[in-house]
Amino acid sequence: MTGSSLQEITDFAHEEAVKLTKSKLGYLAFMSPDEGSLIMHSWSTHAMKECNVKDRKFIYPIETTGLWGEAVKQRKPIITNNYQEANPLKKGYPEGHVKLTRHMNVPIFDGNRIVAVAGVGNKEEDYDEADLRQLILLMQEMWRLIRRKQMEDALQKSSTELSKAEMELKSFDRVKAEFLSNKEETQPATEHGKMIDDETLEIINDLEKKAIENVIHHSQRLRRIVDSFIYTSMEEAGKIEYNFKPIDISVPLENSLVDTIFMVEEKEIVLEKTIPKSLPLINGDEEKLTDMFTVLMDSAIRFTPYKGKVAIIVDEEVNYIHIILKDNGAGIPEKLIPHMFQRFYEIDSQTKNNSEGIESGFYICKKIADAHKGSIKIESKINVGTEVHIWIPKIDFSSKKQLGEEYEI
Repeated sequence: MTGSSLQEITDFAHEEAVKLTKSKLGYLAFMSPDEGSLIMHSWSTHAMKECNVKDRKFIYPIETTGLWGEAVKQRKPIITNNYQEANPLKKGYPEGHVKLTRHMNVPIFDGNRIVAVAGVGNKEEDYDEADLRQLILLMQEMWRLIRRKQMEDALQKSSTELSKAEMELKSFDRVKAEFLSNKEETQPATEHGKMIDDETLEIINDLEKKAIENVIHHSQRLRRIVDSFIYTSMEEAGKIEYNFKPIDISVPLENSLVDTIFMVEEKEIVLEKTIPKSLPLINGDEEKLTDMFTVLMDSAIRFTPYKGKVAIIVDEEVNYIHIILKDNGAGIPEKLIPHMFQRFYEIDSQTKNNSEGIESGFYICKKIADAHKGSIKIESKINVGTEVHIWIPKIDFSSKKQLGEEYEI
């Protein structure tokens, strides 16, 4: 179903859930971005025929949901084989709602985050563990297809936007070439005419510069999506491998600076480095750490204003090397920060322009930090800037387990 639309994927999933569990009805609800509400996405065909609710709600705050919301509150599947039995968790359902006799629903996870809830109901026999396994496996596969579809759509959209930006740049190039050609052929007769020509050329140059910046922006956006797409595909296939060995953390940091120096110079950003010359070694994968720091530097530079400041600070703590990447950019909205390390997060229109595209990169950074038995944290204030803190454990040369057989002493 990789070529199917989102609606086709979800329709197939809950209809198949009904068949597999021998139920009479099924439904699917997605979690809101702030994880505060369930948004009803769709019901199975049979459920829609029986449902006579006049004013259907589509958004259900978690705290007001009854028994069907317990899958989210308890973060586990809930089976209710006697729905008519008195239960303090039940809050009733509206007039015209399908009468429920049995009910089973499961939370759908993406990592540690609940992204949706799928449920079935009114099986003639009791729901059991076999029904539960089938529903969970089906919905996990559905979510995998949805993630892939979201990535493909983002890739297509970004590619289209890049093509439009390139066409716009070519258009300004043609206008400029024609203007300069005409200027050479017909020299202005007066000083006033010369001044008008100079002002026109300045306007064309400004528009051309903006068009170039637009092309760079969209090309970088496309690259980030491709990188994220490749990473998640390799992760799902179990092909992410690490090559750990004792290294100085300053090496991947310097590598990342080489990778992003063009962006630093282009925006005339003031780059401050506070990296001690002699640091304890860490057990790390140089290539993966370079990737992580490059993503973080790329993000800091993109959201830092022209002639702004980016600082890299490295400090030794008792058990860790503490790295701070600090900028004085636009900042990240507070409500967005808890979601920054998720694999995919739909950013609402109020924050999209400032934070578009950074969520998948931070997800990869967290995975790399976790693989190094480290941690990563974001602190940010709007119009003040952002600090990203990374802690990577120092090598304990007395521990063979941490050091590895190859480097025993």
